[in-house]
Amino acid sequence: MGETMWRDFVKYCRTDEGYAALKSAVTKEKVDSMQSFLFAETFKYFYLLFAPPKALDFDKVIFNTEAHPMRRK
Repeated sequence: MGETMWRDFVKYCRTDEGYAALKSAVTKEKVDSMQSFLFAETFKYFYLLFAPPKALDFDKVIFNTEAHPMRRK
């Protein structure tokens, strides 16, 4: 499912300048803007989907709502 999401993200959101938001998920119409959280959050989650299992120890790390890793106590 993650691979399908990544492929569709690139297929429908990629532009010559970056990645656009979609005005409609049905029509795939793009909006002329790129969200500020795209690199800070979205790509971080995409990386974690495909990273080697030892990239992060999920027993010791949690993520806040903005995808920042925090050490779990």
